Formats: sequence, C-alpha cells, structure tokens
Amino acid sequence: MVSSALDAEEGRTVEPVPLGDVPPRDLIEAVRRHRVPELLGAHAPELGLPDEVVRVLDAMVAGSRQRRLVHSLETVRAWRLLDAAGIEALVFKGIPLALLTTGRPDARGAGDVDLLVRPEAAATAHRLLTGAGWALHERGRIEPDMWAWRHVQRWGHSLTYLGAGADVDLHWRLDAMPGAQPETTALLARSTSVTVGTTPIPTLAPADAFRHLAGHREGWIWLRTLVDLRRLARDPAVLDQDLPAPALVSLAVARATVGLPATVPAGVRAALDRIPDAVLARARADHEVPVAIFGGAHAAREVRNGMAAVRGPRDVQQLAMTLVLPAHAALPVRSATAWGGLPRAFALRTRRLVSRR
Repeated sequence: MVSSALDAEEGRTVEPVPLGDVPPRDLIEAVRRHRVPELLGAHAPELGLPDEVVRVLDAMVAGSRQRRLVHSLETVRAWRLLDAAGIEALVFKGIPLALLTTGRPDARGAGDVDLLVRPEAAATAHRLLTGAGWALHERGRIEPDMWAWRHVQRWGHSLTYLGAGADVDLHWRLDAMPGAQPETTALLARSTSVTVGTTPIPTLAPADAFRHLAGHREGWIWLRTLVDLRRLARDPAVLDQDLPAPALVSLAVARATVGLPATVPAGVRAALDRIPDAVLARARADHEVPVAIFGGAHAAREVRNGMAAVRGPRDVQQLAMTLVLPAHAALPVRSATAWGGLPRAFALRTRRLVSRR
C-alpha cells in the first residue's frame, strides 16, 4: 500500500490494493507502527481503503494536526533563538524534510526539532536552549564545565532537550562516526532553505539529507524513513554522488519495501542488485520488531552499523569507544575532571552490564 501510495504521489495510475484476509485493525496498527498515516490517508481513494480504515486514518491525521502546528512554532522558535545569537544552525528531518521532499508540511508526522551547529558552538547553543526552557533529562543534566560534557562532545554527536511543546535534538555532527557523514562546516555551507510558516529556515541540501537518512540504519525499522529515501531519490542530483556502501544498502532496502522512482539511473540499480538477499531479509525482519516509545538502537545494532561506516583510524577509535564507554554512559556522571568522572562512569556501566545478565 505504501509503495502504491508513493506511485500515486508521483503521478502514476495505481490499482486498489485488496486487504484480503488482513483484518482492518492489523492494517491500522501497522500504519501506526510505521508512521505513515499521512501518506496512506492522502491516497485512500486510489488504494481502495475501506471506509472504516479511512475514518481511523482521518482521525489519526486530525489528531496530529495540532502537534504539527506546535512543532512548526517550536522549530521556528529554536532556530531563531540560535540565529539571533549569531550561531549558524540548520534544522533537518521533521517538517523541513517534509517541505524539502514534497513541498507540504503535513506530508509526514512531526517529531523532534533537530538542530545542527558547529561543534565549537554547541556549548553556547546549550546555554541558550536551557535558558529558553528546554532541559536535558534529569539523569543527564551535564554542563560544559563537566567531564561528561567533554566526553559526549568528543565521542557523541547529539544531546536531547525536553520541551513543553517539542523536544530538541542538538547535533554538532550528523553521526558519531566521523567518516560516516561530511563535516558540519561543509553541510552548513551548502545548506538550502525551506519556509516553515512564514520563516525561511536553512536545512540540509537534498543530497546531504539523503546520505544522512541512508546511513541512519536504525530508521529501517520504520517504513517512514524508507518513504523519505524514495522521495529524496526523485531528485537526480541526489544520486549523482559517490554513494558509500551503507547508503547503497539502505537504498536497496527501500527498493525492496516501498519501491524507488522510475528515474533512478541504471548504474545505481545495478549496484543495488549486488546487495546480498540476507541484508534485505534482515531489514524485513526489523519491520516486525516492536518499537518502544523511547530509546535508541540496541548496543549490538549500534556496533554493527558502526562497523559498516568505518573509513579510517578515527572511526576505529570511535567504534572501540562505543564498546568500552559510549557517550551516553557519561551522562549521569557529575564530575569536573576525568580523574573523578572516568572511574564513576566505568562503575555505572559495569553495574548495568551485570544487571542485564
């Protein structure tokens, strides 16, 4: 159904997709699980969805309308806060990605506000966000003068700030693995702009947005991420770049699930044909995994994805630190120096590992 809806979005004629023996409640649960009510709801007539399903999809979309409005306001507020202080920042994913790929802010559901700043600006951005009402989780309220801040800055790539209207993810890199994504300075230099409400806001250039999503393998568990990849792949310039192996794998996963635009070059399709079937089978298996409301990738998946992104010695160091003392392990530690911080962080991590057994 998602593949057909995207065909319809691209102007092709599609046939209704019969439910067969699938109970409507199972379809609705899958739509919620994969975060695609906006897409299927917009093309319900072409898909031939039964009225009972359409009514639920309409209710889901209507229920998210107020959240999207608040998300739009918070997106503009967070970006303006940094911009007014002279911090160069862009906003990616969320509403900017919907506008970038479809021109419509309601084409995908709202989530967090993802900001990208230069690493040296992260401390100032932190103070601005906390001063404006956003707050780190109570178990990880670190400050720039703490050892944990320095550890997270070096080995991590983002911090999450909870807000009354929308949470903010502050990024200083797009990925913890240095070689996985271009340098932040380059991303900022070639950013493009979308208009959120009435405010022009910089966001990732389409090719950079594609490479980021294609390297974000945790996103495979949601069809919405693969929908975003297909939408971005409609732009010929997006595929006119040197695609690393992880990006090709993600593109192959998208083709195997939601399909790809007819405009994808033959050379890229040939490269996708060489992706092992076992990889695609693992991605399909991820679609069956229940998704927690909170929480990121499991450690094993994080390490596996990191290994695929290794490009040099610095990446090897990053992967080793992910195994020994990942960035998030430092968040509960409130110490000014490594002398006090490291022993406590290792003790906490050891305790957690033992308790899991």
